Amino acid sequence: MEQKPRRSIWPAVERALVLMLSLLFLFTGWRLCRYQPTDAVEEECETATVLEILDRYEESAVEGSLTQYIIFSARMTSGELKGQIVEMQQTIESMILPRPDPVEEGDRILVMDAHQMGLTTDYQWIYGGQNRIPGMLWLAGAFLLLVVVIGRWKGVATVIALLTTFAALFCIYIPAILNGRNIYAATVIISLFIILSSLALLNGLNRKTLCAVAGNFGGVIVAGGLALIVNSALKITGMLDTDYTFLTMLSGDVSIDLRGVVWGGILIGSLGAIMDVSMSITSAMYELSFEVRRGDVRRLIAAGMNIGRDAIGTMTNTLILAYMGGSLAVVLLFTAYNRNPLMMLNFEMIVVEVVQAIVGSIGILFSVPITVLLAAGLFRGNAGRQAAKPSPDPLPEDSLLTDRITEK
Repeated sequence: MEQKPRRSIWPAVERALVLMLSLLFLFTGWRLCRYQPTDAVEEECETATVLEILDRYEESAVEGSLTQYIIFSARMTSGELKGQIVEMQQTIESMILPRPDPVEEGDRILVMDAHQMGLTTDYQWIYGGQNRIPGMLWLAGAFLLLVVVIGRWKGVATVIALLTTFAALFCIYIPAILNGRNIYAATVIISLFIILSSLALLNGLNRKTLCAVAGNFGGVIVAGGLALIVNSALKITGMLDTDYTFLTMLSGDVSIDLRGVVWGGILIGSLGAIMDVSMSITSAMYELSFEVRRGDVRRLIAAGMNIGRDAIGTMTNTLILAYMGGSLAVVLLFTAYNRNPLMMLNFEMIVVEVVQAIVGSIGILFSVPITVLLAAGLFRGNAGRQAAKPSPDPLPEDSLLTDRITEK
């Protein structure tokens, strides 16, 4: 009976090493950049479940204004009163937006301590909003489960890479900006970490990862440099909306560079699309390199560029549609209240959205030839070797170490 070839453990060791180094980077970055809010308002907020609607009535204190009061009982699901049934009140002001929907039996809600907030009411606990966290957790859990079930061990690596990306952004990048650190340096460092950790965790330390990293980082650098030039040429101030204005009002000695925030948003926003294109081209060229004649680099480059051209069309649309979808409400308002298109197209918020889409797309354009040329040089010796077949094993033998052994 023919024995199955033994699989190397080195790909697993490489990924474990990458994960350890990633965790070390995250922990060190968090220790150096952690941010303690100085203007945070300590409000006691707990969760509860609505049991029964006890009363509804309306009052009109001012002409044209109508206030609706809903008295209900709810079971506390957190805090010192957890498990107890408490009567509460929801107030809906007709003149205040946004107006919440009236509570219903079974709703999971947030409740606030009115007395602690200094409000004079007949009820200590008042409605604070819908508790949407359980629903979001169920949705996120279903997504992660599907990733693991469909992707198997590659799916597990995808989940780990996704968690490290979120940790890098929320534990290091955002605190670093709020602490007044150089936003340009922070953006480049975080982008490089996300590229290296994500691709290495997903594909191991091999030639494919090297090509994808080089193409990805090359595209990001081009996008970053171009964004700096365009921001300066278009005289972007960074005052896009009230959110950016509030950043200038943060207490303390820290002054946040709003232009840097805009620049960082452009780079972070284009990072995922460039990563996708670089990795797709690299994987396709790696498989294709086994089919072309040995040393036929021109054929490999031509095939890679054809693949890249197809990817450019879809990913450019992806970027533009993503930015358009994120600012759809703003575009609708500007279109409705600004009949002059010349004025609308010169609003800084609209200009920045257009710049983000175009600069990100140019980053994709430059990542294609960088990835193709490097992949053609590294994979040109694969012709004549047997292509790697899909394997049910957790981690295929595609590490740098096994590559060297095969070449020898």
